[in-house]
Amino acid sequence: MRTGWLALALALAIPLLGGCTLERKDPRKGITLEVAVFEGGYGIGWHQDVARRYEKRHPNIRVNLWGDPRVDEKLKPRILRRNPPDLASCNLPVWKLIVAGKLYPLDEALDSPAYGQKATWRETLVPGVLASYQYQGKSYAMPTNLGAWVCWYDKRQFRQYGWKVPRTWGEFTRLCDQIKADGVAPIAFQGKYPSYAWSTLLSLYQRLVPFEKWYEMQDLKPGAFLEPEFIRAAQLLQEMGQKYLQPGAMAMTHTESQLEWVNGRAALIFCGLWLKNEMKNAIPDGFEMACFPVPMIEGGRGDPNAIYGGGGENMLVMADSKHPEEALDFLKYMMSLECSRTYIQRLDTLSPVQNAVKGLLISPELQSAVDVINKSTRMYSDRLSVLYLEFAKSPMPDGLAALLNGKVTPEEFAQGLEAAIEAVRQNPDIYKPPAMGVPPA
Repeated sequence: MRTGWLALALALAIPLLGGCTLERKDPRKGITLEVAVFEGGYGIGWHQDVARRYEKRHPNIRVNLWGDPRVDEKLKPRILRRNPPDLASCNLPVWKLIVAGKLYPLDEALDSPAYGQKATWRETLVPGVLASYQYQGKSYAMPTNLGAWVCWYDKRQFRQYGWKVPRTWGEFTRLCDQIKADGVAPIAFQGKYPSYAWSTLLSLYQRLVPFEKWYEMQDLKPGAFLEPEFIRAAQLLQEMGQKYLQPGAMAMTHTESQLEWVNGRAALIFCGLWLKNEMKNAIPDGFEMACFPVPMIEGGRGDPNAIYGGGGENMLVMADSKHPEEALDFLKYMMSLECSRTYIQRLDTLSPVQNAVKGLLISPELQSAVDVINKSTRMYSDRLSVLYLEFAKSPMPDGLAALLNGKVTPEEFAQGLEAAIEAVRQNPDIYKPPAMGVPPA
């Protein structure tokens, strides 16, 4: 953890002295909401259009929406000064903000009527998407995006070589052998950022064990990383890394490896649904992007049709802002069925609003992902990497790199993660939420 952010985290965990009087303006005079958005691969054009539509519905409200790739750096000092924007999309440590009382709960709005539907806002959302950031019975983060971890391929290239989409892990490895024999690298990998392998590893582990066992790791049960099935998942990942990753992949950035894939030098790549939008300017004509889920493992006891995924691109209402209630209403409109449908069409990705994609004309690439999700029995997600930042920033990616490079055995990898998470367990300054068990499907 960087020194500056450590100081901020400590400050957030300690109540600041002095009061803070929220500005209360006469609604007849109008108010201005400030909305800060992380400006990444999806840009902020859609957000700005939503703001203009909201202003037309609410003439007394102006939305000052701005974006920046480094929005986190701009928000840190403002949070400390108790002068944050009203609403923000950022990658700050959400749990530190929750425990420090810096976020405004969403529940009053969640249980109010949704915009344009005969249901509460909560009832319009995909079940489970709010589970990651619930504290003492309240919800504190609203995902604007619905993601899934899948393996992408080019249907045109598969037809050219006669390759078949695998249904099992055995079929997957035989496919990789066939691809290699045909002179193509089987798998592109974003090796400079080894955390990209974490979702694949957790998906493999899920295929091996029932959810009751899988969630023991999420609930910090001692010894969870030492389970034989987790070590086997690590072994499968290491074998994939040693036999099938494109040569030089461990030194490639995400865009470098993804360029290898879109240019046909590697046949497969594990990634999220943001891949097309991130590579849209590099995808060649005729490329037929499609995906399949992490295959089931022969003899595994896990649900073969579950899929790793869930909500992302979280929006946070700031408790110390001038207009948290109005910001929450704007967020509810942003996540309405009407706005979510424009989100899907404009950004070629999915929304956590139920049935938002129904009846829309979407790209074949997105339809491939929708088909995967529609065939799944449930979605599940990891909270270790978002709740325990010290674990996610060093032991986990460093361990994955060593595993994929063959520098440690699967057993040594598991022991390293267990030791790292034991340090989390024993640290009284790190908040640990109650055990979640198996969330409902």
